[in-house]
Amino acid sequence: MEQPTGTPTTPAGVVACADRVLAELDETMWVAKSSEELVEAVVIAEKLRAHLAALEAAVVAEVHARGVAKQELAWGSTAEWFTHLAGTHRGTGHQTIRHAEVLVHERAATHAAMVAGRVSPEQAAVIVDAVDRLPTDPGVRADGEEFLLDAATRLNATDLAKAARHLVEVADPDAAERKTEKELDRQDRAAHHHRFLAIVEDGAGGIRLRGRGTVEDGAAIKAALLPLTKPQPAIDPQDPDGDQPTDPRDHGARLWDALVETCRHALTTDLPPDCHGARPRIAVTTSLEALQQKIDWATLGTTGAAVTDDGLELTPAVVRRMACDADLIPVALGTRGEVLDVGRTSRLVTPAIWRALVCRDRHCAFPGCTRPPVMGHAHHIRHWADHGETSLDNLVLLCGHHHRTIHHTPWQVRLNPTDGKPEFLPPQRPGAPPPTWIRTRLRE
Repeated sequence: MEQPTGTPTTPAGVVACADRVLAELDETMWVAKSSEELVEAVVIAEKLRAHLAALEAAVVAEVHARGVAKQELAWGSTAEWFTHLAGTHRGTGHQTIRHAEVLVHERAATHAAMVAGRVSPEQAAVIVDAVDRLPTDPGVRADGEEFLLDAATRLNATDLAKAARHLVEVADPDAAERKTEKELDRQDRAAHHHRFLAIVEDGAGGIRLRGRGTVEDGAAIKAALLPLTKPQPAIDPQDPDGDQPTDPRDHGARLWDALVETCRHALTTDLPPDCHGARPRIAVTTSLEALQQKIDWATLGTTGAAVTDDGLELTPAVVRRMACDADLIPVALGTRGEVLDVGRTSRLVTPAIWRALVCRDRHCAFPGCTRPPVMGHAHHIRHWADHGETSLDNLVLLCGHHHRTIHHTPWQVRLNPTDGKPEFLPPQRPGAPPPTWIRTRLRE
């Protein structure tokens, strides 16, 4: 709301007013401006960008402190909400929330420098991360922040990061001693909260593993794998009784083989997970033709690719080899490749329909959420009690939190009538324009 004179009366109104003022420059013919005017405009624009980033940090920190995103907007976290709102990367969204809290509550000098336009958002991020790596003594951290703020007047973010690394080394020359203090506990908690494991295709017919976790996790993993990495003599099939040369595998290859062997052992044990009555197996979606015939992969292209639950593509040859010693889970397809449903015969989702649902949605379909299927529920878009069918075109994969969100908040979900992909409608906020359906990302 604004007064008749046009004076803004809300923070959002002030920002909107500034945006309208800037809009007057949209049609500027910069070619007609002098070099001095161009340079000055860029200088002021960068100061304004830093000021806006500082303003946003203060607002975002308060949004997070109040729990607005989770309690009032029904998002899974402030980071999920901000990532969607800003259209940025998930990692960037999480970093923005974390840096905003630190800037407002701990690094007031850096925040003030951003407001004054003396420090860019990128330089501020370097300072926040560097000070966080210093010893926990408040005096040491305050001196470190002051040193880096002074250096920021002369160095860009790249060079400032180098100076920050040097500062950490000088201020904390003995990392082992620091680990004996309370900092070790903080780092362990941080490592646990940021634990992850990613299995991605390398684009050359294989996969890569990357991840991180706590030292305790590493000890458990090594304890399980190292006993299986003992070098084994390589027997020559032409001379089985002759001298047995050393195992040709290096340590890395033996460790990989130990990991694969451990996973295969887990798959052969009769300990099914408590989800949808399905034993732990590698589920692969492919055509019967691909299993029965030898297909020329070079001419087939990606249209005949077999796909695992988590999206890895396998060649028919690999699938045939896996099928030699695997549980096969048949999924009946219609003439257009659609998964057939069980209609009203069952309220509970059958293992076959669960597999089809995972194959379509991959993970929780709520915008910004990537919780895996093992944490998911099959939500009836039209409730079974309201004569909704237990079929793929009436189900959507949601994690526990977002399943509750759909049931207990005004959020709505549907399958897009054009391509059958889930999309969500946020609640109507008082005084705001009508919301639009949010499309989840494509998962082909």
